[in-house]
Amino acid sequence: MKKFLLGFALVTSVMSPSLYADKIYSWIDEKGVTHYGKNPPKDTPSRMINARTGHSEPVDYSDSAKKEDKKEGAKAAVAEPDPERCANARKNLQVLTTNPRVRTTDANGEQRFMTPEEMQAQVETMEQIIAAECSDQ
Repeated sequence: MKKFLLGFALVTSVMSPSLYADKIYSWIDEKGVTHYGKNPPKDTPSRMINARTGHSEPVDYSDSAKKEDKKEGAKAAVAEPDPERCANARKNLQVLTTNPRVRTTDANGEQRFMTPEEMQAQVETMEQIIAAECSDQ
């Protein structure tokens, strides 16, 4: 019986989907079209996408309204308000302020409830996004 259980555990661990997870790459072709795939072209710059986090690179929301324009030598250009991002931030802020418990997904993909400190930090982030992206502020 021990050999059967050991064999079953070994087969189960070998068949784990995480062991067979493919790397996904993103690249832009000469026409400006973004492509995704397992094998990027050799002559085109590409980057690996981290599919577990939801973002391929860390996102910094601290200064989303200003962008540096290095090509023209401008000091800073204020980005145009983004109505979609504004609406999403307002919706998220409403959820955060009207619900005593909000669920989130952690780095392992498991759902859990946010702590009061996490909720407050997200409220502040949403308020910053609203201030930067909503033109009626």
